[in-house]
Amino acid sequence: MENTKDVHVTGVPVPEEGTTEFEKMNKMAKKAIPLILLIFTFGILEQQAFGMIFVNIGEQLGTPNLASLITSIPGIILGIVCVIYGSLGDFVSLKKMTILGVVVFVIGSLIGFVFGPMSIWAVVIARVLQSAGGQVAGSVFLVLVSKYISKENRVVYYGIFVAVFRFSAALGVVAAGYITKVDWRWLFAVPILSVLFIPSLAKNLPDDKAEGANIDWLGFALIGAFAGSVTMFFTDMNIFWASASVISLILFVVYINKAKDPFITPEFFKNPAFIATMVVIFVGYFFSYTLNAGVNAIGLNVFGIDSAEVSTLLVWSILLAAVLGFVCGPVVKKIGRSAAIIMALLFMGLGLLAVAFAIPYGKVMALAVAPCIYYFGTSFFYSPIVDTATLTVTPEESGRVLGANDLVQAITGSVGVAIFGGMMSSGVFSGGSLTGTAEGAASTYSNVFIIGGAIVLAAMLIFIFTKKMIYQYSDKIKR
Repeated sequence: MENTKDVHVTGVPVPEEGTTEFEKMNKMAKKAIPLILLIFTFGILEQQAFGMIFVNIGEQLGTPNLASLITSIPGIILGIVCVIYGSLGDFVSLKKMTILGVVVFVIGSLIGFVFGPMSIWAVVIARVLQSAGGQVAGSVFLVLVSKYISKENRVVYYGIFVAVFRFSAALGVVAAGYITKVDWRWLFAVPILSVLFIPSLAKNLPDDKAEGANIDWLGFALIGAFAGSVTMFFTDMNIFWASASVISLILFVVYINKAKDPFITPEFFKNPAFIATMVVIFVGYFFSYTLNAGVNAIGLNVFGIDSAEVSTLLVWSILLAAVLGFVCGPVVKKIGRSAAIIMALLFMGLGLLAVAFAIPYGKVMALAVAPCIYYFGTSFFYSPIVDTATLTVTPEESGRVLGANDLVQAITGSVGVAIFGGMMSSGVFSGGSLTGTAEGAASTYSNVFIIGGAIVLAAMLIFIFTKKMIYQYSDKIKR
């Protein structure tokens, strides 16, 4: 097995921890991170809020049949740019990339605020630009932490990242439940504030780029085509998108094996620790996009309540995850990455089973209490699993790993919600459940959540059987 440390991959040089240069970059990063997180907050708030009210917007604009495009097309763009931004973080100036992203984010917000009420296509375009621009903040944060924050403190910052994500999601859920009573266009106004952060970001973000490196636009285009095709296939299953997924993947594999300097080399896929970690992420996050949609469906079709009441019940579990995000870093440092990942996946799986078994006990137990168990687990999963993933390669390659992580999460969530959403809408497994639910929708949802819980617990077993290899391999990587 070829060791990653013997493979030369061009990237921005990362100063060794403990050096004067590293300390300088560390201080700059710490000044930039709070503003980066604020922009990230705006982006997640927009994503969550519009994901909840796109049906309302479609009806108001007289195009209910096109309403899903408000989330599906930006979702595709998000999946594509995630892997591109993370990878670009290894090669280009983080300052220039961030400023460009903020400008695009603000332009999208202005388009939505001014023209959104006139046409659903203006809303779609605005959300596409918001997704493409706003995601820069999340990717740059992760690259900054993986390169310029000390190794022992990274899990703390990843934990803060999760907490901010959850708080933003909670704000989005609450806003989505009540914004239609005012005017949804005001959602677009919030991110415009991001333009005020540009001067400080320009001062404190690294402006280094990889000397002599050419940006592999063809490689990015091929991986973007694959990500988009896969996402579209599970959004609208047909032979065209299935063929596009297979063809783009084949072209990408051939390309990275033949190209002189591809952005990601075949050695990445010969790295057993990297592959095993990505498998755990794929399986562990398989139900991630389905939970909120499933809880909303249970509220609507089992308990007969509206989405506003569902969001009021669900938001407490999301807030719990946000609060725990601030303490998960010290906990992970105390118990170790391996134990934290196992604990997280255990609670995530048990949380989905809890939702299934709580349905007969009422809406509070099923929609407010049981999801807390799942979200408790998610609070302790992201930080150690992402940190583990970055340890499987050299620091110069960490951006590409973070991009791969974002891509895997986007794809697995899309695949999961398509499969489980289809199961719930078609009413499969409605004849009864081990949980004692009545025949019909309640049994369908209960059985789907049981299956989801079993899948997440399978991710835990996969990690248990591969963790020794992952960390032994990671210890050999030169840092």
